[in-house]
Amino acid sequence: MRVLPATVSPFPGETVRSLYNRLVERNSLTAGELWTAIRKANQGLPLRTTPEAAPDVVAQLDNLPANWFDRHDTTRRLFSRCIHNNWAHAQCPRCSALPKPVTMCRRCSSGMNVEVQSRAGAFCARHKRWHRDGRDEAIGIPVAYARAERCLTGTLWARGIGLDTGEIELACEIISTYHELVDDALSIGGADQHLRDFYPEAVELTAFLTAPSARAFLRNRQIGYLPVAAMVEASATAVASRSRNRLSSVNERFRASGRELRLGDSATKPLRHGRSLEMGALGVLVRDSVPRIRAVFLRHDDARRPLPMRRDRPARHQ
Repeated sequence: MRVLPATVSPFPGETVRSLYNRLVERNSLTAGELWTAIRKANQGLPLRTTPEAAPDVVAQLDNLPANWFDRHDTTRRLFSRCIHNNWAHAQCPRCSALPKPVTMCRRCSSGMNVEVQSRAGAFCARHKRWHRDGRDEAIGIPVAYARAERCLTGTLWARGIGLDTGEIELACEIISTYHELVDDALSIGGADQHLRDFYPEAVELTAFLTAPSARAFLRNRQIGYLPVAAMVEASATAVASRSRNRLSSVNERFRASGRELRLGDSATKPLRHGRSLEMGALGVLVRDSVPRIRAVFLRHDDARRPLPMRRDRPARHQ
């Protein structure tokens, strides 16, 4: 198809639908009108307006190279473990998922509504604005949010954790429940508002519960629900208190090595004789959710190894 009279400049990581909508607006068209013209040249496309089904055509309309929306580009993908990289954490073009599209900061996009799939979270460190789901709100304590954004796009991204993979949502739910119990008041707003209010704490709790030490504790199936609930409660309390010393002490209080378990200040005991700590109200609520906590925070930790090929097996002795 020929290039449209008015083109737009694409943003890094911009989605096909976002670029299509901006082309429609720039050329004073409707989404249906442009899609009807595209379908005349490509009869196999669906009747419903679906720009994602024809990314090369959308790129051609904007005078971009045909492979502009390169699906094999791994720079914006989450890390994962797969056989193509010998089960090491890497960005695989086949197996690693793209992050869910997020709304770009309005200040960065010059006021336009732009959706991108890139290595980013919900906070713009440059303009100190919260931009999730099209919002444009100033943040009162930008330092904590900027630190959380760096952690999300750095440490957590390398572990295969994004804004919408489940870990941060569950951590935000735990933190908001903790504040409800401590403040003795219900939190106002839904999940999106809770994420905005507790974003730094949720990211920090996610980073702690997916660290190697906490991951080994959660992965040990010989440890029951009560010790795990006590560990989650202690880590949430330490994160909410914003004390790094208190958070680092949680690793010393909850530690499992081999067949021995250490809980609190008690001496190391065999796992079958290990006792649980006295839990508070949060631990009691968390106790029934331990299977979910284990499933979510161990999602990225796939310890499988590829089976040896027949040619790699040692020869049998005759």
